[in-house]
Amino acid sequence: MKRPMPANKILIYSVMISLVIHLAVLSLTGLIEWQGNRRPARVMTLDLREMSAGVEGKSLPPAAPPPQARPAHPPAKKVQSFAGGKIREATVDLNSSESRYRPYLKAVREKIESSWIYPEKASARKEQGITVIRFSLAKTGELLDTAIIRSSGFPLLDEATLRAVRKPRYAPLPDVFQLSRLNVVATFEYRLVR
Repeated sequence: MKRPMPANKILIYSVMISLVIHLAVLSLTGLIEWQGNRRPARVMTLDLREMSAGVEGKSLPPAAPPPQARPAHPPAKKVQSFAGGKIREATVDLNSSESRYRPYLKAVREKIESSWIYPEKASARKEQGITVIRFSLAKTGELLDTAIIRSSGFPLLDEATLRAVRKPRYAPLPDVFQLSRLNVVATFEYRLVR
């Protein structure tokens, strides 16, 4: 006659089965992330120490160069029919490393950075966050559209981001692009440095 299994053995087997299941779930979650093509996006960060040092006439030690960025959104061309013609457009990340777009996007980024400010009211309220926007440029360089893709959660920061993109005048798109419209996705990080 067989004796029933003791309670402590049942508990040990239950814990072991639970551990195996949890490890399987965790490893599958990790595999899904490993297989994804996620690359860290480079963000534009405004350092308030630099602004205050410039006002006080002091200079800061040179900052380390930012890491080489990879596009958060892969370039994608699409052709659309539009009132008697076709519109060719592409969507790229502002920090795209694609050699075709790099010089033009560098000039766009420099114009935006020169007009981008951290709102004083937001700084006083210690508001921080990341705003992701998309803006569209016509072949002539005219700004066609701006849209917030992800809000920072603070209207002052989101408005400052839109102002930074709307203020500059952009150069026409280079002919080698062969585009009627260039959509640019940009990430703006507002972070207070202590």
